[in-house]
Amino acid sequence: MTDKPTLPAETTPAPRRNWKTSAYVIGSLLGALLGFLSAHFYTRSAEENNNGQPPKPISTADLFRLSLAAIALLRQISDLGVNRNTRR
Repeated sequence: MTDKPTLPAETTPAPRRNWKTSAYVIGSLLGALLGFLSAHFYTRSAEENNNGQPPKPISTADLFRLSLAAIALLRQISDLGVNRNTRR
């Protein structure tokens, strides 16, 4: 008697091979676009509000607030990769 091979009760599809590369490319393009737009809006606002003069240096408090906002955004992006179907 030969044993018949049994299939697993639940099969999962094989993951795409290049999903990481796609994520890096899309993320890089979106990051570059966001950086460009941020610089554009900053310079346009500085020109309009300072009569063409260069803006004052950015304060440490403003840099700190921007850093915290960037960290919060990165944390939210990393949470997108969490599998919500499993219990913690």
